[in-house]
Amino acid sequence: MNYARDELDGAMIISKTLTKSDIVGNVALPKAQVMSVLTRMNGVTDEGLDNGFEVQVHDIMEDDLYTVTLKRIDDMKYYFGTGWSTMKHSLDLVEGDVLKLYWDQFENKFIVLNF
Repeated sequence: MNYARDELDGAMIISKTLTKSDIVGNVALPKAQVMSVLTRMNGVTDEGLDNGFEVQVHDIMEDDLYTVTLKRIDDMKYYFGTGWSTMKHSLDLVEGDVLKLYWDQFENKFIVLNF
């Protein structure tokens, strides 16, 4: 699939303008977008989200693959925890950048759309 040209299902995209707290800590993700993606993720349980659920994030431009933990707090907030620090530094993300991720349900991983 050519993610740069092919039409993508907008319900499978998570987009977030990064704040200072996202850069210095864990990135908070938009709840509605995450919940939309969760409908197409295999093997995700409430317990898994509360404890942390590992997902793959593929940077197709550099062919780098990251493992990050998707976690939920209080049934309200979603964020990337473990693995986010490595990913943000490798992608050279800074405050104000827009992080765009597409959930590829056939590959069962996120694809970085920041290109």
